[in-house]
Parts: sequence; structure tokens; C-alpha cells
Amino acid sequence: MSRTLLDRLLQPVRPRPIASFAAPARELAPGLWRLERKLRMPGGLVLPVAMTIFRLPSGGLFLHSPIALDEEVGRTIESLGPVSVLLAPNSFHYVFIGDYVKRFPQARLFAAPGLTERAPALPPATVVGSEAFGAWEQAVEPILFGPIGSFAEVVVYHRASETLVLTDLAFNMVRYENTADRVGWRLFGVPPRFGASRTARFTLLRDPAAARPFLKRMLEKSFRRILVAHGDPVEGSAGEEFERAFRRYLDA
Repeated sequence: MSRTLLDRLLQPVRPRPIASFAAPARELAPGLWRLERKLRMPGGLVLPVAMTIFRLPSGGLFLHSPIALDEEVGRTIESLGPVSVLLAPNSFHYVFIGDYVKRFPQARLFAAPGLTERAPALPPATVVGSEAFGAWEQAVEPILFGPIGSFAEVVVYHRASETLVLTDLAFNMVRYENTADRVGWRLFGVPPRFGASRTARFTLLRDPAAARPFLKRMLEKSFRRILVAHGDPVEGSAGEEFERAFRRYLDA
């Protein structure tokens, strides 16, 4: 199986959470929160990372792309309600999922297609398919991107807040603590505004014609907000930003 640069970085060294950055959860809309942290990557670069939390109609929580679990993160989640669903949404965002399975054993774990084969140490999981929307109480809709080759990502759409959530399909890293981080991530192919990183271009987007129907399906949704795992939310004109960022693939 081919490996991307990010995949090779993640294999030898587990990303290290930066303990000094512990922002509280932000409520972006009723029943929608974003919990942000920072990771120290191999080589010293700082990577912002975020988990999205939805409250399902039953009152249970849906955790999208769980971040490193420490006591503060655990208490924050528990203060919002019981955890019902955990989602490892792509080939990379599963590193911390085992800790959540242990802390929230009542939650059902879902994984992107292909992840259970690629990561044999992953706890038992349900591969996201046609049953996911019902299992997620018809509140969080899965939009499968791929598989294209050996890569897939589960984009999700939250109708109540008109929010589209991406993982590595696009980054929006526009703020940096220092010049070294800005230059380093630019060299690794992170764009200067909302858009696809080099990793996405070489994996999910490597075949523009194959990627086009998945992108068009996302664009059919009425979303006012885009959340990404790495970088700031896109608020306002989110549909226009999505079209701009993926124009070359939409026109393929």
C-alpha cells in the first residue's frame, strides 16, 4: 500500500500534544461544539487539530475525529453528555481512538472504509456504510469520499446547523505562532487559505475525474459553515469558498 508523507511522519513517532494549549470547547451552534488542541509533530512543527462534537436527538454525543484524550478533554466531553458515537473518519485520524473506546465503552465506533484493514490495532469498529445515517439518528449524515485507490474519508453534514465537516480533504491553516511553522507547513504543501493540501492532492484527489462526483455531492448540501480538522472554521460564503478551493476538480 502506498504511503503519503503525512502517513510516514505519523508511523515512527506518535504526535505529542502540547499541554500548554488547552482551549475550552467552543459552541458554534446549538448542539455543535469544536474542541481545539495543538500537536508537536516529528521535526518540531506545530499542527493545530480539532474535534467536532454533535449532540444527537437522543442526547448522546457524536465525536468526530477524536483528539488526544487527557483528563481535561475527558471532563469537557462528560460535561456535555454521554458519548454514543465515535468516528475515525479517514486513514490518519485514528491515532487516539483507542483511549476513547476505553473511557467511553458504551459508544459505538465507526471507521472509514479501508481503515480496519490498514490499522489492524484499531478496536472493533463498524465500517461506515448505508446504515450509518440511521445509526446516527438521522442527525449527522455521512458523505463518503472514495475509496480512491486505498484512501477514503468520511465527510459529515449536520443539517440542523448547516455544517459540513472535513478532515484532511482540506486545511484552513491561516494563523501561525512563528515563521518557522508557516514556512515548514508551506513546504509540506499546506495551502495559504482554505483548500486541499498536497497530501489530499496525492491521495483523495489524485484522480480528478473520480473525485468530481464526491465533491459535487457535498456541494449539493446547503451549508453555511465548513469545519476542518486542521485550521480555522470557514464561516460565511462557505459554499463559494468550497467551489473556489475545488474548482479544478469540479470542472474535471
